[in-house]
Amino acid sequence: MLNQSKKATWDKEYRQVIKDIFETGLFNHRFKRRSLPAALFLLTSAVSVACNSSTTKSDNSVSQSSTVNNSASPNVVDASAQGQKARIAIIRGPGPFYLAKVKGTMDKYLESKKSGVQWLGPFPAFSPAVEGLNAGSIDFTGGSTTAAISAMAGGSPFKIFGYQVSGKDGSGLLVQKDSPIGSVKDLVGKKVIVNRGGTGEYLLAKALEKNGVPLNKVERIYLGPADAAPVFTSGKADAWAVWGTFFATAAAQNGARVLATAGEIESENDGIYIVHNAFLEKHPDIVKAVYDVVAQESQWVLSNANQAMQIYGKEFKLSESVQKYMSQRVEGTPTPVGAKEIEKMNRVSDWFYKQGIIPKKPNIENFVVDVTKL
Repeated sequence: MLNQSKKATWDKEYRQVIKDIFETGLFNHRFKRRSLPAALFLLTSAVSVACNSSTTKSDNSVSQSSTVNNSASPNVVDASAQGQKARIAIIRGPGPFYLAKVKGTMDKYLESKKSGVQWLGPFPAFSPAVEGLNAGSIDFTGGSTTAAISAMAGGSPFKIFGYQVSGKDGSGLLVQKDSPIGSVKDLVGKKVIVNRGGTGEYLLAKALEKNGVPLNKVERIYLGPADAAPVFTSGKADAWAVWGTFFATAAAQNGARVLATAGEIESENDGIYIVHNAFLEKHPDIVKAVYDVVAQESQWVLSNANQAMQIYGKEFKLSESVQKYMSQRVEGTPTPVGAKEIEKMNRVSDWFYKQGIIPKKPNIENFVVDVTKL
């Protein structure tokens, strides 16, 4: 067993390896199943290098290393401080971060603040982006309140600085157009694809509860949305709980039937924007600047929905039917996080815990910051 000083060194080396993997873009790409062994080999090799490196350092070097602080490691602070450049991870699909990148508004505004931006991604969902944030390779990203609550329960080091109420008919549960499933109650004994601890699992559990069906009466298949699409299309699953471009493509282009929308099941899952604690501590002015651009681009979409969807369509290769479908379901604009937003997230958190989806209830107040006071 490693002594404490060697263990601390190994922990530091391991985190640096994971950080380097994200920064070189290895996890910015989705591995196909046939490529998975190679990916695992690369990761295993990287960890081995870190381990070997840590055991060959001199005693003097080992004694100078310190245990990594989960809330803000020294590596994260140093990386964030380099030129005050904001490292922003884009989640695949429509969103103000992506518009700000394409239109150049974020770059221009941060330059005026003596800063800059490094764009990362797109990532298929919030969860892998948060892994990058945990590793110290990402400063900003966005996602859903449900996915954020799961990350809070795991102790991820971030603050929510923006909250955006989501539309209620752009996500939900889908079945194939010729499926015999006619209602949520018909899902008993069926296989439903969800992303673990995120929007998909929330939508399924919420729909089942509203229809009086115990969660354990349905088999959940845990897949990220990019991997879920071919599984659902092939008929290897009976239903799919999903959102965004994935929901729109399945419904508008591939003919999937909407079994229940988020609105119909009274979803309280909304959008959020987060920043790493270390970056927030060092550069609160830049966090406020990033919020301003996000708010500006979200407002622009409300008046230019068709043009916005054309931009998204070009990047994500969305058909005209999908673009039209999504242009009719544009969402609102972000607001600072206040008492009302915290109360709403607490309700979702309590519900998640009661459903057994998260192991403990996070203290939401510890994961938010009032951007108006930065």
